[in-house]
Amino acid sequence: MVHLYVMFVVNDISWTSSCGASIITARHVLTAAHCVVSNGIVVRPENLEMILAKHDRDKPTGKEITIKAERVFVRDIYLQKGLSFHDIAVIFTKETIDFSTPLVGPICVEKEEYPIINRRINIMGWGLTENYVASPFLRKSKARVMDPIICGGRAWDVCTMTSISSTCNGDSGGPLVWLDKETNRYSQISLVSRGSEKCRGKQSISTLVAYFYDWIQEIISDTDPSVQTCHKI
Repeated sequence: MVHLYVMFVVNDISWTSSCGASIITARHVLTAAHCVVSNGIVVRPENLEMILAKHDRDKPTGKEITIKAERVFVRDIYLQKGLSFHDIAVIFTKETIDFSTPLVGPICVEKEEYPIINRRINIMGWGLTENYVASPFLRKSKARVMDPIICGGRAWDVCTMTSISSTCNGDSGGPLVWLDKETNRYSQISLVSRGSEKCRGKQSISTLVAYFYDWIQEIISDTDPSVQTCHKI
């Protein structure tokens, strides 16, 4: 899990926001497009900072690693139509991520969709808690995957529902993952996109990673073909 910090600058006014993200290769990080776009403009790579091996943001261990971005990729349709359309982004990092670092490693991504309707998948992030304050440490929970029709979703949407906890503001871009029992490795199903302002016990929509698999692989091939994603053989 990556903690992503973004500084936006518009008309000499600047502000900072944070999101979740996931590592998919030693040079590529996956997040939501709305985490790196403001007013239809993609943030400049130098205004992005990613922190790895982080758990409690109020109590750093000194083992956290900060990496910078070289390029940011967003779908054109998102820039044209906004949040409901292809809310996904790929960040190409300046540095190669060292997977020998404790708590740092890639999540698998698959071309084929998993049969996850009515199953529970893992959600995580530093977003708002039940008291609507940002969590100082990385929290985890589970969500049941619903039929996208229930959420009014499109082909690239995953609809989830929780009764006790939910994704909320600050969780955007973070991964929803599934333990593949055949490989005993976690695969990323989707990434947090949008949901109810009240969060708890409400439906949330995340972006289906498999829908964008070919686009992701094209970016990897164009930027650093020496790295590859983890996936089933």
